[in-house]
Amino acid sequence: MSYFEDRDLAPDPNDDDEAYWANCAQRRLTFQQCGACKTVTHPPISVCPHCQSLDRGWIEAPTEATVFSFTWIHSAAHDSVTRSLPYNVVVVEFPSLPSVRLISNVVDAEPTSLHIGDALTMVWEDIGGGILLPRFRLAADSKWS
Repeated sequence: MSYFEDRDLAPDPNDDDEAYWANCAQRRLTFQQCGACKTVTHPPISVCPHCQSLDRGWIEAPTEATVFSFTWIHSAAHDSVTRSLPYNVVVVEFPSLPSVRLISNVVDAEPTSLHIGDALTMVWEDIGGGILLPRFRLAADSKWS
């Protein structure tokens, strides 16, 4: 079963993030890295925010992460997520990439099971149409499990 039942929330790739979504479709989470100053950024943008270089490449993201912040949503802002209530929105950080945070969800989590600092492992959710989304699960070695 998917995290959200309705597919109305599928991404709509643009010139800046088309490669990101193509990599996700291959089960590869990647982040942009500036070829000039090596700054890693997310979400993808056409110009490096640090040095303004147009030389942009991609690096593989680690599959392990931690919870930086989270919230549980109990009231739907869009009809397509009503059946998924309550659901979480998690800001994920990657210890080896301190400049990058990703907004995602932790699957199979209960409102009392998430804590800041929890260890996470990335999983992929196939929402159809060739679109795969990076989601996360609580790692077995999480300090709260």
